[in-house]
Amino acid sequence: MSSWCSETGRPGFPPGAARPYGQDAEAQVGAIRKVLVVDDEADVADLAEMLLAAHGMDTVVAYSGAQALDMLAAHPDIDAVVSDVMMPGMNGLELAERISGNYPKVKIILASGYMAPSMFDGRPLKQLFIAKPYKIDNLLQLLRT
Repeated sequence: MSSWCSETGRPGFPPGAARPYGQDAEAQVGAIRKVLVVDDEADVADLAEMLLAAHGMDTVVAYSGAQALDMLAAHPDIDAVVSDVMMPGMNGLELAERISGNYPKVKIILASGYMAPSMFDGRPLKQLFIAKPYKIDNLLQLLRT
């Protein structure tokens, strides 16, 4: 089942639209209502957006760390960010640090199929993490935690 959102011009559902499966976002993932998906690979970001929307989530997409920060400023109702780690420019770890400092109530989930150990500089990962490729059910579970 596929739907096209005329407001965003991308697959998904407009805010407040009826959702498949007869469940709303609050019933599906607790207090998380709106999720920002960040990935420099447009196909991956758009697929994640579509899957989250199919499970009752309002979703927005950014294709870079800088664009994600702009989206957070423009959408104060974003409850969670799911970000790829390996991105050009600002990587997901740097983005997570900026979000934590500026938006401390926003839940952050980092996703990656590969992360260079040097990215951590000996520091433990502070955010939730999901390995790519991930199953939507596993992502929803992390959003619930």
